[in-house]
Amino acid sequence: MSNGWFSTHCARFDHGGCGLKVQVQNGRLTQVVADPHDPFSRGWACPKGLSAAERLESPHRLRTPLKRKGARGSGQWEEIGWDEALDRLASAFQKAMADSGPEAVAFAQGAPKGPEFFLLLRLANLLQCPNVAGTQHVCHMPREQMALVTCGFFPVADLEGPTRCILLWGSNPMRTNEEGVLGGHLKSALDRGARLVVVDPYRTALAERADMWLPIRPGTDDFLALGFLHVILAEGLADTAFVDAWTVGLEDLARAVEPYTPERVAQACWIEREELVNAARLYATSRPACLQWGNAVEHTPNSAAACQALVHLMAVTGNLEEPGGNIRAQAPRLLRLSEFMALDAFPGRPRKLLNHHHGIIPRLISVPGWMLIRSILDQSPYPIRCLYTQGTNPMMTYSDADSVREALCRLDFLAVADQVLTPTAALADLVLPVALPMEMNDLGHYGLPHGFVTARPKLVDPPPECRSDLWILNEWGKRMGFQDRFWDRPEDILDAILAPSGLSYEDFREKGVLFGPRKVRTYMGKGFKTPSGKVELRSSLLEKWGFAPLPRAREPQPLSDAFPLLLTSRKPKDFFHSAYRHLERLRRRHPEPRVHLHPQTARERGIREGQKVLVETPWGAMTQAAHLTERVHPKVILADYGWWFPERTEDPLRGWAEANVNRLTPVDETDPVMATPQVRALPCRIRNP
Repeated sequence: MSNGWFSTHCARFDHGGCGLKVQVQNGRLTQVVADPHDPFSRGWACPKGLSAAERLESPHRLRTPLKRKGARGSGQWEEIGWDEALDRLASAFQKAMADSGPEAVAFAQGAPKGPEFFLLLRLANLLQCPNVAGTQHVCHMPREQMALVTCGFFPVADLEGPTRCILLWGSNPMRTNEEGVLGGHLKSALDRGARLVVVDPYRTALAERADMWLPIRPGTDDFLALGFLHVILAEGLADTAFVDAWTVGLEDLARAVEPYTPERVAQACWIEREELVNAARLYATSRPACLQWGNAVEHTPNSAAACQALVHLMAVTGNLEEPGGNIRAQAPRLLRLSEFMALDAFPGRPRKLLNHHHGIIPRLISVPGWMLIRSILDQSPYPIRCLYTQGTNPMMTYSDADSVREALCRLDFLAVADQVLTPTAALADLVLPVALPMEMNDLGHYGLPHGFVTARPKLVDPPPECRSDLWILNEWGKRMGFQDRFWDRPEDILDAILAPSGLSYEDFREKGVLFGPRKVRTYMGKGFKTPSGKVELRSSLLEKWGFAPLPRAREPQPLSDAFPLLLTSRKPKDFFHSAYRHLERLRRRHPEPRVHLHPQTARERGIREGQKVLVETPWGAMTQAAHLTERVHPKVILADYGWWFPERTEDPLRGWAEANVNRLTPVDETDPVMATPQVRALPCRIRNP
C-alpha cells in the first residue's frame, strides 16, 4: 500500500459511521484523526475510533488458526493452516447434518457490523439451517418490529431538520453511536435552539443540560410512555388533523391509556407528577419534535409494549414523517437483502426456526441467543450439535451466562472467528483469526434502516494468516457445495451489493458515503405500509398473530428486604459491548469495571470509593469496584456491562465470571412478542465480599 493520508470510516468499535483520516507509512497506521470534511459525521469521532492503529497491532491479537489440543477450556492449542481449518469446519458441519439433519447446526453473530452478518444468513439458508442467533431481541428489533406493525417503517430522529424539541429516551449519543445518530448531530440541533427532554435513570451530562430530566425508575419505560399518551390525549394535545386523517384505533388507544394517570405513573416511575405532565406537554406542543430512543427501552419482558407506545407518541403528536420529527430514511439503491441472504433457497425457514417453537413474532430473522442455549441444553425441539460464531462473545453478552458456558461445553463442535481469544473462543474446538477494518475492503450500515452506507476501504495488509469474515464465509460456502452461489473474491461481493447504485467499490470508495434520497410525508401519495394503509394505533398484525393489539404496562417488581435495590447496567463509552478491553489506550481511560451507587447507599453498607463489592441478584453474583455518585437514585445501582480481562493470560477463560453482569440476569420470563428477557431492573443487593 502507498504512503500518505487516506479517508475511511470507523468500523466495529460500534455501529460505525464516523469519518476518519488515516496516515499510512511503510505499511503501518501511524495516525488516526477525525475527518472534518466527512459528509456524515463532520468532524465527530470518539476515543474508540481513534484507537484503530492499536487495534491492528495489539499483542493480544489472534494471528493464526488454532485447533484445540487438550480439554475444552484448558488453553492448549495447536497452530494449523487455513486449508486444514476450513476442512475441519466443513467436515464437522457436514457430519452433524448427515447424522441429525440441518437443524443440528447453528450460527451466531452479535451486532451486525457489515455485510458478513447477511452473508452468514445466506450460507445458513443455502444449507437449510434455520437458526442464526443474535442479540436483536434486546437490541433494535423491538423498536423496529413495533414500528413496522404500527406505521410500516423504522422512524429515525431527524436531527438535521427544524426540530424544536428532542425527547431523548434511554439514549446518550454523546457517549455512544446510536445506530447512526451521532453526538455531533445532537449538539448541532441543540445549538440551533431545540429544547431537550431526557429520560434516563442516570444524571448524564445531557440530563444536566436538558430543559427537563425525568430520572425514571429502571424498567418502567412502558408506564412512562403510556403516561405521556394519557396526558396528551386527555388534554387535547394530539395533532387532530394528522390523527383523524392518517390513523386508526384512536378510541381504542384512548381507552387503553386511561388507567395510566399522572399520579399512578409518577408513583411507578419514581418521578414527580408535575415533571411528567410538563414533559409530555413540551414534547406534544413543540412541533416538530423528534424522539430519539436507545436500546435501553428493549431490556425488559415488556419491551414490545414500551416500544409500541413510543411509536404511538410520535404518531399522535403528528411527528411521523415530518421534517424535524421522526422520518422514514430512504435507503440508497443496493442489492436487496432478500436476494443477498438467498431467502428463496429456504422458503420453509420460518416454520423451523426456534422462534416459531417459542411462539414469538414471525418477522424476526435472527434467533434470540437464549433460545439457542436452551435448545442445546434441553435438546428440544431438536438437538443443536455444532455452532459457528463470528464477532460475538456469548459468554459475556448472553443472559444467564453460567448456562451459556454449560451449553457451549456440551456442543460436539464449536468454531469461533474473532480478533482476540475471548472467553467464548477459549471454549472452542477451532479458532479463526479475522482481518480487521482498514485491512480489508468493507462497507458499513448495509441492511440497517438509516438511509446511508459508508466506505471502509483497505489501507494496510493484515497479518499473513488473518482473513476477513467475508473471505471465511465465502470460501466455506464453496466447500459446502455452493460454488455457484458464492463469489470468486470478497471484493466481488461488495461490487454485487453496490451494483444497483451504478457504482463499483472503487467508485464508492472515492465517494465515501452513499445516501438515499431525502423524502418526507411519503404517505400522502401511497399511505402507510400497514394493512389499513394508516398508522395502526391498534395493531391488526399483532392481533392477527395472537398478541395484544394495544400496549399495556407491566407492574414493576416490588423490592424486598432480601433484595432492596434495583440493578441496571450501562455500556462504558470506551468499549463496544464486551470488545476492546485489550486496548491499552482505552483501558487507561477505564481500567476496571465499576458499579455506581449513591453515597447514602454506600454509607448504610460501609462501602468506600474504589473497594471491591459483591453484587447479587436471585440468579447470581459478581464483583466490581464501587464508585460513589449522586447521579443515581439511592435505590438504584448501575453496573458496567461486558467485562472480562484479556490480560489474565494465566487463566484460559480470562476472568470471565468475576465482573460479568450476565451472571445476574435470568431468562425465566421473556417478552411474549420479542422474547426479551429481564436484562435491567433486577432486584439486587450489594455488600462487602
